[in-house]
Amino acid sequence: MSQRGIPFEELSVSNDPSLLASLSSVSGLKTVPQVFVGGAFVGDGEATISLLVKSDNDDQSEGGGRKSFFSAADKSKILPAPTIEKLRVGDAKEKIVALAYRDVSEQILISWDKLKTVFITPTDAHPELSRNEVLEALIHQHKHMPEKDDHVDIEGMLEELIHSNLMAETKGGKLIFTTNPPPPKRGEAINSCFEWKGHVLPPSQISELLQRGMSQLLDSHGREGGKAIDYKALAKDPAFGDIVRLSHQLAKSDPAVLSRDERMAFYINIYNVLIVHAMTARGPPPNLAARMLFYGEAKYVIAGNEYSCNDIENGVLRGNRPSPASVQLPFTKPTGPFKGGDPRLSQVISPPDPRIHFALNCGAKSCPAIRVYTGNALEMGLQAATESFCADESNVNFDRNSNTLTLSKIFQWYRPDFGSDLQLQELLVNGVTGKRGISLKNFFEEAPKPKLVFADYNWDLNEA
Repeated sequence: MSQRGIPFEELSVSNDPSLLASLSSVSGLKTVPQVFVGGAFVGDGEATISLLVKSDNDDQSEGGGRKSFFSAADKSKILPAPTIEKLRVGDAKEKIVALAYRDVSEQILISWDKLKTVFITPTDAHPELSRNEVLEALIHQHKHMPEKDDHVDIEGMLEELIHSNLMAETKGGKLIFTTNPPPPKRGEAINSCFEWKGHVLPPSQISELLQRGMSQLLDSHGREGGKAIDYKALAKDPAFGDIVRLSHQLAKSDPAVLSRDERMAFYINIYNVLIVHAMTARGPPPNLAARMLFYGEAKYVIAGNEYSCNDIENGVLRGNRPSPASVQLPFTKPTGPFKGGDPRLSQVISPPDPRIHFALNCGAKSCPAIRVYTGNALEMGLQAATESFCADESNVNFDRNSNTLTLSKIFQWYRPDFGSDLQLQELLVNGVTGKRGISLKNFFEEAPKPKLVFADYNWDLNEA
């Protein structure tokens, strides 16, 4: 084009895949170069050369084919002005980085390339650099920036990277970016991909941040009030990286310092996050048999000890009671998951609160919706969960004509947790609100021992 006197502007997209994606959305091409005239798409490099040669032959009288070349642009494929501006900004940033390479050693160049990959185009799942490599790359990057502050604490910048959860450290001393860590291996806790070496938040704060972060993801990728989840979209959301980073702090955070209510809120939140995290990281179990295995295999490391979903539900929150799905051998007494001498016994909440069953979401369509629980508002949270669960007539319903009380199978599987018949009725009356609650109270007064029926439980995955 220079030889033909055609002015042009060359912009690079090599540092930002999103810019190439913006081009591709207009042109339909996934590679470069791509040529646009006045914002209208012309073609790739080969097509552009062919057009130039053809216009040279067809339009010699028009100054080297400029008129016919310009008219070849596809007016139906126009780059928006904001996209063109983003291309120019991205190109300018790349030129600044290129200037910083002029007197940098090859090793520093490699280190900075990896850092650039981490912070600008995170395509590498887990680039690894030593602390010194990161430090030297930061020093040289700062040294060659056009507008720099000579009083910047580079060591402090490195520590801030770790402290702010952008990076963590492996057991081998390598720093890795944790937005997209290596996938967990089967049988391993899903928060043991690397050893967290950064600042560790208090356990209650980790729990609340995890659940609030998950709630925000569910707002974006959840359906039916949190009962259905688009796991594939959730896995691709950059905010899921925050869940991954926080979950790795659990291994170094000890909930033993928490009060009973704080501990209960902590483990309810962790259970619900663990279910979604494991299904997102490993993929949902394909059938009910795999689902039962999943609850024993999906686990977090908390304060150095592994806790599966079953351990949290039956060991901690249910007062170390046996799972309804556990197999009991003849002439044996059923026991909870924690045996004598198990350090996790210190976390057992006894006596348990049966309302936890309205707060735990195991990933099935019939499960309660996911909420955030805090220690200082636990009673309010559990009562709200109870009322929400009981408001659904597929969970709690009654018919005076047939003297029938129909309940979710949760009440059957965990019947001992709800106490006597009278205690169960009191819980239901307190959970069903408004006129329907008054009707239920009158129903129990008229028929203190109604016929009890348990509704079918929908084990289908809560996948949107």
